[in-house]
Amino acid sequence: MGNSNSMINVTFDRPQPTVYHGGDIVSGRINMTIPGNADKIRDIHLIVTGDVGYTTTRTTRMQNGQTERITDHHNIRIFEQKVTIGQGMSSGHNEAGGRINNRATFEPGQYVHPFSVRLPDSLPPTVHPTDYPFVRYELQLFIEKKWYNQDGQCRYPLRVYPRVNLLQKINSQCAVKFDTKRNDIKIRGIIQRAGLIPGEQTNLSLEIYNPNHVTIKRIDVCLIQRYEIEQCRRRLELIRFAVPELVNKNDTHIEASCPITVPIGISPTYNFKNKNGSTSVHVNLHYDIKLEVKVKGIFSDFDLQVPIIIGTDSAENPKFGNATKVPSLLADLNAIDMLELEARDDATLE
Repeated sequence: MGNSNSMINVTFDRPQPTVYHGGDIVSGRINMTIPGNADKIRDIHLIVTGDVGYTTTRTTRMQNGQTERITDHHNIRIFEQKVTIGQGMSSGHNEAGGRINNRATFEPGQYVHPFSVRLPDSLPPTVHPTDYPFVRYELQLFIEKKWYNQDGQCRYPLRVYPRVNLLQKINSQCAVKFDTKRNDIKIRGIIQRAGLIPGEQTNLSLEIYNPNHVTIKRIDVCLIQRYEIEQCRRRLELIRFAVPELVNKNDTHIEASCPITVPIGISPTYNFKNKNGSTSVHVNLHYDIKLEVKVKGIFSDFDLQVPIIIGTDSAENPKFGNATKVPSLLADLNAIDMLELEARDDATLE
């Protein structure tokens, strides 16, 4: 994976895009070709970084007495590991064609350098990396040239998730029971299991008491991802479908069930807090299954949220990375990247 327009190409040991977990090693090779007319390169620095970004707003009064709202952008680095490549690169050609001279600059030729960086165990998951608010990880290459030449830089996005073992989460293997009563309609429900991993399927069972024969037009089931990065709150609708058996029903007693499949590639439930001196950052990501009940009549619709836990490991599937084949994972990660662009403000978190 690299930039064909650059002298430097980075090849990762894993097909990209992929998911790295806390404690994993990001590894690969740096391949560099220096033509005879290239700018002199002193050193190459490889840096793996993790950053959290969010915005705050404040109101200021201008000289004319009017007020203006200003948005401030905050960027906090939560992880950085730097490796200086420089003299450690090996030449792909003979000594005359690719040696490093005494002034620590690279002579024309081809060079190869393996790299490996271990990620910390506790990191917040990648969230909405393209815009604020975000949690973003990158592998960056800085190319240091002679003082009279402009330095170069290459960036490669990384998707990092923490490991979340459902066996360590209380009640994650238990069923979730819920009920509500609105507009003379009483709904009882059971979700087969509170804790799930991407790619798994659970079952939703509903029992509806409708003594006044109110027409239920439909019930939509949604899987919602909610995340807070400091004061910024967003929600992302991952899946939505209507329960097939509940379309224009007005029976006094109705029973229905349907499967819910968790999308592959989504990040786990996680709460991250980090304080470094006067700087602190908080990232909280969680999920709920939302039922939207559409009822005949004006202002009759209602909904309810049922929290669930998304993990990366479980008793049935001990490792997320084995949950699916690589081509399927690549397709789903690309779909998640596109879906994250649709995240909306979440002013109230139920």
